[in-house]
Amino acid sequence: MKTIASAISWLISGTATIAGIMVLMLVAHVTIDVVMRFVFETPLNSTILYVSAFYMVGIAFLPLAAVEQRDSHIAVELLVEKFPTKVQSFLAGLALLLTCIVTATVAIRTGDEAIAKYMGGAFSIEAGGKVITWPTYLPLPIGFGLMSIVAGWKFVCHMTGRPHGLDALRIEDPYLSDGDTK
Repeated sequence: MKTIASAISWLISGTATIAGIMVLMLVAHVTIDVVMRFVFETPLNSTILYVSAFYMVGIAFLPLAAVEQRDSHIAVELLVEKFPTKVQSFLAGLALLLTCIVTATVAIRTGDEAIAKYMGGAFSIEAGGKVITWPTYLPLPIGFGLMSIVAGWKFVCHMTGRPHGLDALRIEDPYLSDGDTK
Protein backbone atom coordinates (compact mmCIF):
# COMPACT_ATOMS: atom_id res chain seq x y z
CA MET A 1 0.00 0.00 0.00
CA LYS A 2 2.87 2.36 0.77
CA THR A 3 4.36 1.81 -2.68
CA ILE A 4 1.12 2.83 -4.39
CA ALA A 5 0.76 5.91 -2.19
CA SER A 6 4.38 6.86 -2.87
CA ALA A 7 3.92 6.51 -6.63
CA ILE A 8 0.77 8.62 -6.56
CA SER A 9 2.49 11.24 -4.38
CA TRP A 10 5.43 11.30 -6.78
CA LEU A 11 3.10 11.94 -9.75
CA ILE A 12 1.30 14.67 -7.81
CA SER A 13 4.59 16.33 -6.91
CA GLY A 14 5.62 16.21 -10.55
CA THR A 15 2.46 17.85 -11.88
CA ALA A 16 2.47 20.46 -9.12
CA THR A 17 6.12 21.24 -9.89
CA ILE A 18 5.34 21.63 -13.60
CA ALA A 19 2.48 24.00 -12.71
CA GLY A 20 4.85 26.01 -10.49
CA ILE A 21 7.39 26.24 -13.29
CA MET A 22 4.61 27.41 -15.61
CA VAL A 23 3.81 30.24 -13.17
CA LEU A 24 7.44 31.36 -13.33
CA MET A 25 7.42 31.09 -17.13
CA LEU A 26 4.24 33.15 -17.31
CA VAL A 27 5.73 35.89 -15.14
CA ALA A 28 8.95 35.93 -17.16
CA HIS A 29 7.10 35.94 -20.49
CA VAL A 30 4.80 38.82 -19.51
CA THR A 31 7.69 40.78 -17.99
CA ILE A 32 9.78 40.39 -21.14
CA ASP A 33 6.78 41.38 -23.26
CA VAL A 34 6.20 44.54 -21.21
CA VAL A 35 9.88 45.50 -21.35
CA MET A 36 10.02 44.86 -25.10
CA ARG A 37 6.79 46.80 -25.65
CA PHE A 38 7.64 49.91 -23.63
CA VAL A 39 11.42 50.07 -23.89
CA PHE A 40 12.07 48.82 -27.42
CA GLU A 41 8.56 49.37 -28.89
CA THR A 42 8.64 45.79 -30.21
CA PRO A 43 6.27 43.54 -28.23
CA LEU A 44 6.59 39.77 -28.34
CA ASN A 45 4.21 38.07 -30.72
CA SER A 46 1.44 35.82 -29.35
CA THR A 47 1.91 36.67 -25.65
CA ILE A 48 -1.86 36.61 -25.02
CA LEU A 49 -2.17 33.21 -26.72
CA TYR A 50 0.68 31.72 -24.70
CA VAL A 51 -0.60 33.15 -21.42
CA SER A 52 -4.25 32.18 -21.91
CA ALA A 53 -3.88 28.87 -23.71
CA PHE A 54 -0.59 27.43 -22.52
CA TYR A 55 0.28 28.81 -19.08
CA MET A 56 -3.12 29.40 -17.51
CA VAL A 57 -4.57 26.05 -18.54
CA GLY A 58 -1.62 24.18 -17.05
CA ILE A 59 -1.56 26.31 -13.92
CA ALA A 60 -5.28 25.74 -13.34
CA PHE A 61 -5.58 22.02 -14.08
CA LEU A 62 -2.27 20.28 -13.36
CA PRO A 63 -2.45 20.85 -9.56
CA LEU A 64 -5.99 19.44 -9.17
CA ALA A 65 -4.66 16.22 -7.64
CA ALA A 66 -2.46 18.14 -5.20
CA VAL A 67 -5.52 20.04 -3.99
CA GLU A 68 -7.46 16.77 -3.62
CA GLN A 69 -4.51 15.17 -1.84
CA ARG A 70 -4.54 17.93 0.77
CA ASP A 71 -8.37 17.93 1.09
CA SER A 72 -8.30 21.59 0.09
CA HIS A 73 -11.26 21.68 -2.26
CA ILE A 74 -14.19 23.78 -1.15
CA ALA A 75 -16.45 21.93 1.27
CA VAL A 76 -19.64 23.09 2.96
CA GLU A 77 -20.34 21.07 6.07
CA LEU A 78 -23.09 23.05 7.79
CA LEU A 79 -25.52 20.16 7.99
CA VAL A 80 -23.23 17.13 7.70
CA GLU A 81 -21.17 17.96 10.79
CA LYS A 82 -24.32 17.48 12.89
CA PHE A 83 -24.89 13.93 11.60
CA PRO A 84 -23.74 10.84 13.52
CA THR A 85 -20.17 9.68 12.83
CA LYS A 86 -21.26 6.66 10.77
CA VAL A 87 -23.41 8.83 8.50
CA GLN A 88 -20.55 11.30 8.09
CA SER A 89 -18.22 8.42 7.19
CA PHE A 90 -20.72 7.05 4.67
CA LEU A 91 -21.14 10.47 3.07
CA ALA A 92 -17.36 10.99 2.93
CA GLY A 93 -16.98 7.65 1.14
CA LEU A 94 -19.82 8.49 -1.23
CA ALA A 95 -18.24 11.87 -2.01
CA LEU A 96 -14.89 10.20 -2.78
CA LEU A 97 -16.57 7.64 -5.04
CA LEU A 98 -18.54 10.29 -6.91
CA THR A 99 -15.44 12.46 -7.24
CA CYS A 100 -13.53 9.51 -8.68
CA ILE A 101 -16.28 8.70 -11.19
CA VAL A 102 -16.90 12.29 -12.31
CA THR A 103 -13.24 13.23 -12.65
CA ALA A 104 -12.47 9.98 -14.51
CA THR A 105 -15.31 10.74 -16.91
CA VAL A 106 -14.02 14.27 -17.47
CA ALA A 107 -10.47 12.93 -17.93
CA ILE A 108 -11.63 10.44 -20.56
CA ARG A 109 -13.67 13.04 -22.44
CA THR A 110 -10.93 15.68 -22.39
CA GLY A 111 -8.38 13.00 -23.26
CA ASP A 112 -10.42 12.13 -26.36
CA GLU A 113 -10.46 15.81 -27.27
CA ALA A 114 -6.70 16.11 -26.73
CA ILE A 115 -6.08 13.12 -29.00
CA ALA A 116 -8.38 14.59 -31.67
CA LYS A 117 -6.54 17.93 -31.52
CA TYR A 118 -3.18 16.16 -31.73
CA MET A 119 -4.30 14.07 -34.70
CA GLY A 120 -5.70 17.16 -36.40
CA GLY A 121 -2.56 19.17 -35.67
CA ALA A 122 -4.48 22.02 -34.00
CA PHE A 123 -2.86 25.41 -34.35
CA SER A 124 -3.62 29.12 -34.19
CA ILE A 125 -2.51 31.88 -36.51
CA GLU A 126 -0.99 34.72 -34.49
CA ALA A 127 0.79 37.76 -35.96
CA GLY A 128 1.10 35.98 -39.28
CA GLY A 129 2.72 32.90 -37.74
CA LYS A 130 1.44 29.42 -37.00
CA VAL A 131 1.44 28.46 -33.30
CA ILE A 132 0.79 24.79 -32.53
CA THR A 133 -1.95 24.60 -29.87
CA TRP A 134 -2.69 20.90 -29.47
CA PRO A 135 -0.46 20.65 -26.32
CA THR A 136 -2.84 23.06 -24.56
CA TYR A 137 -5.41 20.25 -24.39
CA LEU A 138 -3.17 17.91 -22.38
CA PRO A 139 -3.33 19.44 -18.86
CA LEU A 140 -7.05 18.70 -18.50
CA PRO A 141 -6.95 14.90 -18.89
CA ILE A 142 -3.71 14.77 -16.88
CA GLY A 143 -5.10 16.90 -14.04
CA PHE A 144 -8.53 15.26 -13.91
CA GLY A 145 -7.09 11.78 -14.41
CA LEU A 146 -4.65 12.14 -11.55
CA MET A 147 -7.36 13.67 -9.37
CA SER A 148 -9.52 10.63 -10.14
CA ILE A 149 -6.68 8.32 -9.13
CA VAL A 150 -6.23 10.23 -5.85
CA ALA A 151 -9.96 10.14 -5.06
CA GLY A 152 -10.14 6.44 -6.00
CA TRP A 153 -7.15 5.62 -3.81
CA LYS A 154 -8.62 7.58 -0.90
CA PHE A 155 -11.94 5.76 -1.41
CA VAL A 156 -10.25 2.34 -1.30
CA CYS A 157 -8.37 3.34 1.86
CA HIS A 158 -11.54 4.78 3.39
CA MET A 159 -13.39 1.52 2.75
CA THR A 160 -10.59 -0.63 4.16
CA GLY A 161 -9.98 1.65 7.13
CA ARG A 162 -6.34 2.24 6.26
CA PRO A 163 -4.58 5.61 6.04
CA HIS A 164 -4.17 6.75 2.44
CA GLY A 165 -0.51 7.73 2.92
CA LEU A 166 -0.70 10.62 0.46
CA ASP A 167 1.06 13.03 2.75
CA ALA A 168 4.02 14.09 0.62
CA LEU A 169 2.61 17.55 -0.11
CA ARG A 170 1.06 18.18 3.28
CA ILE A 171 2.45 21.38 4.69
CA GLU A 172 2.23 23.11 8.00
CA ASP A 173 -0.26 25.97 7.86
CA PRO A 174 0.98 28.86 10.00
CA TYR A 175 -2.62 29.94 10.57
CA LEU A 176 -3.61 26.64 12.21
CA SER A 177 -2.84 26.11 15.86
CA ASP A 178 -0.66 23.44 17.48
CA GLY A 179 1.05 22.28 14.27
CA ASP A 180 -2.16 21.01 12.67
CA THR A 181 -1.88 20.33 8.96
CA LYS A 182 -4.32 21.14 6.25
